[in-house]
Amino acid sequence: MHVSNEIRRITVEDIRFPYASLAAGSDANNPDPDYSNPYVTVVTDEGEGVGIGFTLGRGNEMVCAAVNELAPTLIGRRVDDIVDGFAGVWRELANPLQSRWIAPGGGPYHMAAGAITNAIFDLWAKQRGRPLWKALAALTPEQITAMLDFRYVDHLLSREEALEILRDRVEGRAQRIGELESQGLPCYHTTWIGSGTGELLDQIEEVRARRGITTFKVKVGRELTHDRERLGAIRRRFGGDLVLFTDANQVWTVREAIEWMRALEEYGIGWIEEPTAPDQVDGHRRIREGLARTGIEVVTGENCPNSHLAAQFIAGGAVDRFQIDACRVMGPPENILIMLVAAKHGVPICPHAGGSGLDELVPHLAAFNYVCVAPSSERVIVEQVGFCADFFSSPAVVRDGRVAAPSEPGYLVGMKPEAAAGYRFPDGSEWEPGETIHLHES
Repeated sequence: MHVSNEIRRITVEDIRFPYASLAAGSDANNPDPDYSNPYVTVVTDEGEGVGIGFTLGRGNEMVCAAVNELAPTLIGRRVDDIVDGFAGVWRELANPLQSRWIAPGGGPYHMAAGAITNAIFDLWAKQRGRPLWKALAALTPEQITAMLDFRYVDHLLSREEALEILRDRVEGRAQRIGELESQGLPCYHTTWIGSGTGELLDQIEEVRARRGITTFKVKVGRELTHDRERLGAIRRRFGGDLVLFTDANQVWTVREAIEWMRALEEYGIGWIEEPTAPDQVDGHRRIREGLARTGIEVVTGENCPNSHLAAQFIAGGAVDRFQIDACRVMGPPENILIMLVAAKHGVPICPHAGGSGLDELVPHLAAFNYVCVAPSSERVIVEQVGFCADFFSSPAVVRDGRVAAPSEPGYLVGMKPEAAAGYRFPDGSEWEPGETIHLHES
């Protein structure tokens, strides 16, 4: 019997993890997030794919509503046709009639389209019996570029330039796949601003011993004295054995960012992440210039809503590294477009993760970039936190400071049924009054 592989239905569930009271995920701009996922399932006669978006709690309902509005666009279409010609699909999903006005090229609709796209690529990879990164790495440069819409980045990266980058990396793919599967990719761990200094030090010690991670990101930006006290305590306890990154989560003006980070220079900081507004290309460039003598790099990307703004940061000299996010833009194809812009302009890609499901998605993106796009793996590092990993059926694995290349067919692969049921908002059992929330790490 012939199976059409047409999409029969697309559903979405509102999944939220009520961690606000534990300060998990807290930073200078977001003191009490509930890591949350619009959880999308795409159903065909041949199977199901699952994908997620990511929010900090409230806002999940808007992305879920946008998924329901966009879903009919894809009903009845074949999965292979969608993937093969994704450039055209991208234009359709990025331009929802009447709704586009509220946030063109970004916002809830773009994130909803990304969650749907993540689910479609999860199903596409499962049907090929490969993890997504490896399924993508089996494509030709022509097949990869057919998925990409260059309309808003053509002046910074043409289709022909993208093809040249991909063709140059075809040789040696098999060797790089072998290296990746045997070694994984270096990663760092993120700590939270709501943790006390003693708790922070103990967490670093425990993560270093258990996961072998020696690079840690510290949230800063609430008070300078607070930052100095915590960074000083880390250096006194661990000396120079650790690499330290910092993250301000957008709270500063340009001048504040330069002055604040100059005041933290003595603690040996590797980078400052999101020092100011996430769409401030010129602001980031000025901060980068202002910190040049300190050796502190400037990075951003997790709140960059689309590939064309990402391209401006990368090509405009505003960042030292760019942090793609698996759920901010429209799925793997748009992230691949950002990777290609970065490859042309010599900017390393260091994916943002840490949130529920992000730790599981970004190793696929980093692996594909390593195998097929990036001219060098130097300075590439992947964020991994892991406290939501136990909720997913194929959690990211970190050993000896490196995250393993995903091996199970699919992309997200799935959320454990008991987790989806327990954390469904607002009627899941974990949302009932009096329930105790537990953090998990893989």
